[in-house]
Amino acid sequence: METGSGLTPDDSWLQAVGLSRYYIRGPQEVRALDGVDLDVSRGEFLALVGSSGSGKSTLLNLLAGLDTPTAGKILVDGEQLDTFSRKRLSRYRARQIGMVFQSFNLISHKTALENVETALYFNDTPKPERRKLATDMLTHLGLAERLDHRPADLSGGEQQRVALARALVKRPQILFADEPTGNLDRENTIQIAETLKSFNRDGITIVMVTHDGDLAESCATRIVRMDYGKIVSDTPAGAGK
Repeated sequence: METGSGLTPDDSWLQAVGLSRYYIRGPQEVRALDGVDLDVSRGEFLALVGSSGSGKSTLLNLLAGLDTPTAGKILVDGEQLDTFSRKRLSRYRARQIGMVFQSFNLISHKTALENVETALYFNDTPKPERRKLATDMLTHLGLAERLDHRPADLSGGEQQRVALARALVKRPQILFADEPTGNLDRENTIQIAETLKSFNRDGITIVMVTHDGDLAESCATRIVRMDYGKIVSDTPAGAGK
C-alpha cells in the first residue's frame, strides 16, 4: 500500500501504527489522537496541518518521544520507541532529533551562543568544539552580530533563528517543528521557511506542525491534514514551487 507521498512502508524510517492518545478530563475521555497510521521516510519534509485541537501537536510530541501513547506504537528504524530505556530515549533525543517550538523556549539568562551550545551538552561534544559549532551555525543563520545578545535583546525572528540553530547544530536526523512561525510576521515567516527548506535539501528530515496551509505548500514535500485526532488526507505538496 502506498502513502500520499508515493512511498511504500519498506521506505519508512519513522512509523506510527494504530497510534492513540486519550486524556481524562473530569468525567470525559478526550481522544486527542485516535488510531493514526503514518509513515515518514528519510529526507521528507512532512507538514501536519489542521485547526487547533486536531491532534497534530499530540502526534508530533509522540513521534519525538516527549509523550507516550495510550495505544498503538511508534517505530524508529523498526524498533519500538516506547520500549526504549530512559537512558536510550535520552540518547535518541540528544543525538537524533531536534525540536523547535512556537514560543522559542530559549533560556533567558544565557546569550544566543550559550543557548545554542546547550544542545551539545549531552552528546559528548568537547567544549571548544561546542563553541565553534554554535558560532558557525549562528553565523550561517545570519546572527554573527548577535552571539552575545540575550533573548530579551533579540527580535522575535532572531529568537526563532537562535532556536533553530540550537535544534540544528547537532545535525539531527530529524527536526520536529511545532508552529515554528506562529509568533512571527510574514517577512520572518518567509525567512524561517527558507531556512527549513535549505536544511531539508541538505538531508535533514522535517516534520512540521502548522495551521498555515500556505506555509505548508511552500515548504513541504507532503501534507497530512488532521481533524478530531485522525488523518483526513495525505497528499504531495508543492514543495516550494
